[in-house]
Amino acid sequence: MKIRIRIIIVLLLIITVALYSYITYERKNHLNFNKLDVEYIANDDGTYTCRNNIYKQKMEIDGVEGDSKVTFIVLTNNANVSFETISFSLKRADIGTVKPEFIVLGWRLEKLK
Repeated sequence: MKIRIRIIIVLLLIITVALYSYITYERKNHLNFNKLDVEYIANDDGTYTCRNNIYKQKMEIDGVEGDSKVTFIVLTNNANVSFETISFSLKRADIGTVKPEFIVLGWRLEKLK
């Protein structure tokens, strides 16, 4: 009986440590994002509405810019949108009246070693 209790206690400790590690990892990754002041709604059908436009996907797109790894969080309908397209569009800063191909919600920079 004492062995079963010890085994249960050890298993509970292992589960607690695993959950704490996962939660800490998730917080660390999501808090590092610089979020833009962009309002959007997650719809019941899995799409997103932003500025009266509907987007099918919310994605993280990675790439290298100078000596940093950059990750953009975007809303888009194009599953093949590239890091270069997003980066170039941000540098160009076009303002138009047509529906944008993507909306940048935030970004994260990590220095490369």
